[in-house]
This record gives sequence, C-alpha cells and structure tokens, in this order.
Amino acid sequence: MNWRKNMGPLDFSKFSDILLEAPDGDIRPQSEPYFKATQLADGVWQVLSDGDHIYVLEGDDELICIDSGIGAGSIRDFCQSLCPEKPLYRMLLTHFHGDHTLNAYQFDCVYMSEDTYRLRSEFKEFEDLNVPEDYPVVFLHDGDIINLKGRPLEVIALDEHAKGSLQFLDRKSRILFCGDELNGNYFDSQISVEHSYRNLVRWNALRPYYDRLAAGNDMHDASYIERYLEIAEYILNGHENEGVALYKPHTTDRISSISELEGKRVFARRAPKFVGVGFEEKMIEAGYGEQLALNDGHFAFAHMRKLGPNGPFDRELVRNGAHFCYFLNKIWDK
Repeated sequence: MNWRKNMGPLDFSKFSDILLEAPDGDIRPQSEPYFKATQLADGVWQVLSDGDHIYVLEGDDELICIDSGIGAGSIRDFCQSLCPEKPLYRMLLTHFHGDHTLNAYQFDCVYMSEDTYRLRSEFKEFEDLNVPEDYPVVFLHDGDIINLKGRPLEVIALDEHAKGSLQFLDRKSRILFCGDELNGNYFDSQISVEHSYRNLVRWNALRPYYDRLAAGNDMHDASYIERYLEIAEYILNGHENEGVALYKPHTTDRISSISELEGKRVFARRAPKFVGVGFEEKMIEAGYGEQLALNDGHFAFAHMRKLGPNGPFDRELVRNGAHFCYFLNKIWDK
C-alpha cells in the first residue's frame, strides 16, 4: 500500500478475537481503538494504546509525537485531541522496533536516524496489513535540535537497546525521552559493558538537565543513571564474576487478570503476547527450564535474550537497588 497524506487507520478486524485488558480493567477486542492520556508536566502527555507508550509534547504553535505504538485506530487523531488548537503533523521515532513504528504512516513527516529507516520493521502478526513505509522522512543525527518552538528538543544518538536509537532531551519539562534504551530498575548491557559505560557517562553528563526518564515501558526516576553507571564501572574494575546466572527476571510483564472471556484469549494491554505461542517449550529445549521455573513457569520478555547465541553467559548484578544485566563474554569491546 502506498502512503498518502491524511491516511486513515488500517483495518484491524483480523484481531477481533483477541481481547486486551488495560490497567483500569477495560477489556475490548484488539481490533477496537483504546487510548488513555496521562499528563506528565505542562504541555507533556503519556499515551497508552497498545505497544509501547507514546509521548506528546506541546510547543508554542504545534504538537509533536514521540513514537507511534501499534494500537488500532488513529493515534494521531487522539493525540491531536489533547490540544485541538495546535496542529500535529510530525513524529519522532526513538528506534526501529515494530511496537514503536507501526503507526508512523499516520503522520505527515517522521524523524528518525538513518539506521532506524533501514531497519524499521513490523511484528509478524501485522505483516499482512500492508502497512505503508514510504511516508516522508527526515534523518536526525547526534546533536541536532528539533525546532519545536518554545520547547527545543536535543537529539542524543546512543545505541544500547537497538542500533540507530535516538533519545530526546526536553530541558523545559526536565524529561529525557529515551525509548527502550533506559528503564527504571533494570539495565540490559547487550553490546558490551564497556560500551554501556561510555553511554552512561554521556547520559550522566546531561543529568543536570533532566529528572525523569520517559521510557517505552513507563516513567522512571533519572537517578537510576548514576546507579547504572556505578555498577558498570564496578564490573569493569574486575568484578564481572559477581553477577549471578540464575535469577528471576528483573522486570515482570503485565499479565491479564483473566486468561479467557467468552471463548476469546485475553492479554494484558501493552505487554508482549507470549502466552500460548510456544516460548516456554523453546526455553526448556534450550536448557533454561530453571530460569523459567523462577518466573512461575511464565515466559517473560527478559527471557528473549536467553534464546539467542549469548544466552548461557547471561549475568545479573544488583547494587543500590538497581539491576544490571550483562554477558560474561561481552565485558570489553572487541
């Protein structure tokens, strides 16, 4: 399907037999729109739909979105309704994963890194929806400034969670919009601990200008930056063997209060839909039955890495209330 301006929502009717439960108890088919906004600061909102959270920022004469989610309906129309008197036509992408990019086609112009443009993808469950990917794009680079009048946004290009990731610093609200690169109470060092240390030094250098992290999964206190940095430095100073290999996942995916309603499967909104798709069996086949048992037999998003080639070297070190996960074979850059 070719992109065109002012495109309406895609047809999600194929998902009518899947039910999603929101934190407020609302249960409805995945094919139906659901949006809920929470105001974080003056002119800043967090929006829950499906997929990771969307953020909306208000400038003097326009709105701008960060990420798009994967929910049914028009995320653009809903975000526009938060401040109807100012137009919304631009969106910023933090990284290429499908739960952030699927609805990007709804906007007139999408800002992203060149790597995100090259790698952007959909989840397999959405492959037959013919999601347009030829929408207008502007490439961003480290140090760029997004010209949102009255609220300039500083572009930080640091890869941690995904190649080509961008973060956006809003000094006005003192919030760092960080996608999935930074989360509260857990940090995944996937490239190397040395690489993560350098990234954390950079994020920490900007700490005088932000107090909160607006991550894909939720809002977090920015003091985790200092704690993650301390742990990375500790590991690099010869303490890599202190991390444990067998541990309960540091983050627990939301699970719906009921698993079925009127013969239809119920999943928690925004959480990965892992139930009943065979991931538990794959964990056991890969030799990670003990890890699965620690999470009461439930496959969690944190287990995804264990199914990759570096799974056996997975480690977690907990210090000062922060969880830092890493691989023993990825301490130093190669």
